[in-house]
Amino acid sequence: MTIATETELKLAVSEDGLLQVARLPWLRTERQGRSRTRVLDSVYYDTDDGRLWKRGVTVRLRRVEGRWVQTVKAGGRDEAGVFRRLEWEEEIAGANPTLDKPRAAGLDAALAGVTDAALRPRFSTEIRRTEVPISNGSSRVLLALDRGTVRGDGRALPIHEVELELAEGTPADLYALALRIAEAVPVRLESQSKAARGHDLTVGAAAPTPVKGKAPDLSPEMTVAEAFQAIASGCLAQIDANARPLLDGRDGEAVHQMRVATRRLRSAMTTFRALVAGPDLEAVKTELRWLMGALGPARDADVFLTDILDPVRTCFRGDSGLDSLRRLFADRRDARIEDAVAAVADPRFARLLLRIGAWIEGGDWLTAADRPGRDAPVTDFARAMLARRWRKVAKPARRFDRLSEAKRHRLRIQVKKLRYTAEFFASLFNRKAVKGLLGALSDLQDELGALNDVAVATAVLHDTLAEQRTGDDIAAATERAWAAGLVAGWHRRDAADRLADAAETLARVRHKAGYWK
Repeated sequence: MTIATETELKLAVSEDGLLQVARLPWLRTERQGRSRTRVLDSVYYDTDDGRLWKRGVTVRLRRVEGRWVQTVKAGGRDEAGVFRRLEWEEEIAGANPTLDKPRAAGLDAALAGVTDAALRPRFSTEIRRTEVPISNGSSRVLLALDRGTVRGDGRALPIHEVELELAEGTPADLYALALRIAEAVPVRLESQSKAARGHDLTVGAAAPTPVKGKAPDLSPEMTVAEAFQAIASGCLAQIDANARPLLDGRDGEAVHQMRVATRRLRSAMTTFRALVAGPDLEAVKTELRWLMGALGPARDADVFLTDILDPVRTCFRGDSGLDSLRRLFADRRDARIEDAVAAVADPRFARLLLRIGAWIEGGDWLTAADRPGRDAPVTDFARAMLARRWRKVAKPARRFDRLSEAKRHRLRIQVKKLRYTAEFFASLFNRKAVKGLLGALSDLQDELGALNDVAVATAVLHDTLAEQRTGDDIAAATERAWAAGLVAGWHRRDAADRLADAAETLARVRHKAGYWK
């Protein structure tokens, strides 16, 4: 038995939603072969200290029609919703797991140091599965409707999900099929495997935390198209990964990271515009604008509270005007976080992820004939894009001390785009040189951002207090106005120092730029 690569996508649905999927008219017309329903009882094994799980390995024993089938999986998700894992599966003689054959098949490193005797049953699943083989053109997908329970440590968790496993074709086929389902039935992408949910029951689920983006692992042998797919898929995965911490914890940092991921994706679309332009791109941009419309106000309100108001309030503890002002903006922040939560909970968010995933993996930009350079090696393209981004920073930077607030803001946007582009292509160049530029760009972005926040804060304070004045008594209005003046003055006091710091950092950026030549 050899190791195969399993590629699948999971959609969480309600119990009623599962019935709706089963009744979709096209499911019957595109079915290839007979559907079958079976009961799958599985037990998952690990060591007492959870050594395999920490390595991303699962060992499962499943009873199928009186036979025992053992499955070993290694690896995890590398795109939004799509799992790609190495999988070894074979019928075994008894009801106890054995690791000799998976080791011999190529999983020795994943199973190193773990003996058969060290394995213990950790949790179980009881699933009633209806499997429908689907064929559409060149793709074949096994669609599974799963209803059941995960049990562990005396607790149980219900399961209602649609699992799409790729038998033949590309991940684009999975996304396209999932999108058809999502357009008919409310779904969300399920980012946790059944094994992960069982592990959470037995060990205790840690609160999901915000996820930062990672630089893609590009190689000089990649084509321009392959590089774009790697970059865009990473951005999309970061958007998806921050959904749970936002929904479960109302986490302002999750809003920030999801917004960063969205901006990075939009920046990648601009960087690769000549490659990806077309009707599908415009549809994707429309969806991203909707998401940014929900994330932007929430992030701005959170930054105003934590970066503008709180530092001043810390220095003037007990000031009733500042306390009143903070309550006002805290209520506003909470309301806007709820707006962001509502957007991510909306079925439109799941459709957005699926639509973008389908476009990245199989959009019109891949089939259009007028895409010269699509299959060219990526390194020369990266050099040209970095040089172009750098010119848009270098020109205004030469007259930095004479820039207006509006032009400094535009420079900050160009600095951010250069940083994103340098991150995208980081693995193609000298690591030390890239790290030096990214560090300087990060510092410059923070300094310019702080200056912009102060400029925006004055307008926000003025407009908000004007809105509130009609509802306040004179004393409350006066108290808040005084506090607003204190906040604005506190931050403007440091503006000259921040400008000087930004000018020095710009010199560092100039020194570090150009490694791509």
